[in-house]
Amino acid sequence: MREMTMKNNFALLIVSAFLLAGCGQPTDTGGESQDVATTSFAEVYAAAEKALAEANARRNVWSKTEEMLSDAKTAFDNGDVDAAIDLATEAKLQAELAVTQAEFEEDAWRSRVLTE
Repeated sequence: MREMTMKNNFALLIVSAFLLAGCGQPTDTGGESQDVATTSFAEVYAAAEKALAEANARRNVWSKTEEMLSDAKTAFDNGDVDAAIDLATEAKLQAELAVTQAEFEEDAWRSRVLTE
């Protein structure tokens, strides 16, 4: 029974990740100054770096997260602030989900180990 609950929780985590990623709205900076967009990117990027550092500390970084964060910086450097914010936001979400997964697996692995 407990094993089924853990599987359900993990499945719910994965489904939630896809739902959150699909529900994101693009940031509209059309009427805002470039300084505000730059500040927004800097804040999102810093938050993503912090989440990625925590995932690294738990040794559970997803395969595309670092590349996505690098792509965000490149997009920002090329002047595509909206894409940069979107990529940094997605990288932050992936890093946070990796941390959640690591926390879940701290105990869940026991249910997959054969015992006598």
